[in-house]
Amino acid sequence: MTYKEWLSRTVSRFGIDNADAELILINQAGIIPDPEAEVEVRTAKTALCKEFGSVIPLANVSEGGYSVTWNWEAIKFWYNQTCGELGITPANAPKVKNRSRIW
Repeated sequence: MTYKEWLSRTVSRFGIDNADAELILINQAGIIPDPEAEVEVRTAKTALCKEFGSVIPLANVSEGGYSVTWNWEAIKFWYNQTCGELGITPANAPKVKNRSRIW
């Protein structure tokens, strides 16, 4: 399986289309120089985590009697679990600042 196939299949679960998977590959060319190469899952997950915030849908869709909603808790869980597995600090992690000098 290639990086392109892996990303396309993985991001489709989140409602992200193939064009966005290709965008991830272009943006992360430093990590994945050849999208047609045999996938190394850790590298592919790293690229996806680094781009996740920019490709995840931002709004729910509702039209007529049809609506699309996302299980945001499951998406956040996947993202945080994958970042923890890779040793990456999630983009949504709270930042702790030392304010002891103010006292």
